Amino acid sequence: PPPPPPPPPSGGGSLFHTLLAAACLLGEAAAGSGASSPPAAITAAATATAAGTPAARAIAAAAVTKVPTKVRPEANATEGMAPQQPRAHRTSADASSPAASSLGAAAESSGSASAPLTQTGSDSFAWGSYYSKLAVDVAESPSVVWAFDAAPGSEAAVPAAMLRAEALLQEGASQEQPAAKQRERKAEQSLRMYYHAKWLAERNYARASEWRYKEAARLAREAKRSVLAAHSLSRLGYFYMHWARFDEAREVLRESERLNIKANPLGPFLYGVLERRTAGADLERLRAAEDRILAAGQQPSEELEVQRLELVRQINFWRAAEASPARCVDGGDVAEVLVCLCSHLVGSLSRAAIV
Repeated sequence: PPPPPPPPPSGGGSLFHTLLAAACLLGEAAAGSGASSPPAAITAAATATAAGTPAARAIAAAAVTKVPTKVRPEANATEGMAPQQPRAHRTSADASSPAASSLGAAAESSGSASAPLTQTGSDSFAWGSYYSKLAVDVAESPSVVWAFDAAPGSEAAVPAAMLRAEALLQEGASQEQPAAKQRERKAEQSLRMYYHAKWLAERNYARASEWRYKEAARLAREAKRSVLAAHSLSRLGYFYMHWARFDEAREVLRESERLNIKANPLGPFLYGVLERRTAGADLERLRAAEDRILAAGQQPSEELEVQRLELVRQINFWRAAEASPARCVDGGDVAEVLVCLCSHLVGSLSRAAIV
């Protein structure tokens, strides 16, 4: 005959059996739904109750009376999260598109759930802004899907996710709405285009980034945001200089100064750097360029600020050394000291020869 069953633990027999029965029922329900085992909290609570501790019994009772159910989480419309949208809006075409796969990877890398791509109504602008932030947060890698942008002036390859975000932003901004809301959306659209341009320019995708910087400036002007428009053109001028396109850099930097000069320290500074580089023997032009550099304020990036401070030091040194050869020893390195002393020597010999 089989051995008799072991006696229940002292002080907790009825609760222990209740938990085991509940675990069995949950196991049957889980098996019917395709799950492999009952929730781990129930099993752990039943085991802990076997030890007879009051705290374990309380936890086990709570686990039996309140079993969590699986609920599909919905994303929020807060910063970094997707605005809410019904699941049915996503189609099979969306799931298989290159933009969908790229944006899904972006959402996964940022720690938030991927969101549907098909947008309707007034939500399209919010979705465009959301996907734009995901696109610029993803580092360039083989997993980024690229597409051809057929927009006149761009006509270059860009990430498919970025292109989709721009289409949604344009769709949302084109809807009829009050003038104040329209300007607000255009300003946000301009800002997102600026970040797209920056992402592309930093990776030397010149054609695509150039068009987006200009588009960001155009949208900012329409939204009456002169500071944003000026800064977009100043940044484009910075990359033009980096790409050795100096004539185009001069043009956009002058335009950025016309748009805004008080809140645009980058434009005048870069224009002064460009003019100082190309002034040659024209002393008047050289001094005007240096005056621009000296008058420029703090720059928007650490790299540019370091460059500005070094140029200010050089300008002050050469202006002081021009008046007296004794100031040549204040040079920052041996080369500056030697050039300064030789210049004064050649000048003295020239004046003596004339006399």
